[in-house]
Amino acid sequence: MSSLSHRASRFARLNAQSGVDAAVTIAARTPGLVAPGGANSGEATRMVAEKVAAAYEGAVGASLAWGAFLFASALRGGATPAELSHALFDVAEAATAPAQRTVGANARRLSRRRKTR
Repeated sequence: MSSLSHRASRFARLNAQSGVDAAVTIAARTPGLVAPGGANSGEATRMVAEKVAAAYEGAVGASLAWGAFLFASALRGGATPAELSHALFDVAEAATAPAQRTVGANARRLSRRRKTR
C-alpha cells in the first residue's frame, strides 16, 4: 500500500492532466460544433455518448470500491483511519478513471486529426 501523500500527489497529477486534455479536446471540437449546418453532428453524438458511458462506468466503479471497503471492514471488525483514507482514494480513483481515460484518448485522437488537416 503506497503512502497517502504519494496517492494524493498522483491523483492531483492525473486530474491536472485531465484538465489539459479537456482543454485540447474542447479546442479541437468547438469549430466543428459551431459550424453552420451541423457538419459535425457525428462528433456531437459521440461526445454525449462518451460522457454518459464514462459517468456510468465511474459510478459503478465507485460503488464497487466502496462496497469492497465496507465488506472488508465488516470482516475485520472495523477500519482504521488510514484504511478509510485509502478506501476513499480507491473510490475517487474508480470514479474518475473512466473520464480520465476518455478525455485523454479524445485529446490524442483530435490533436492528431487537426495536425493532418
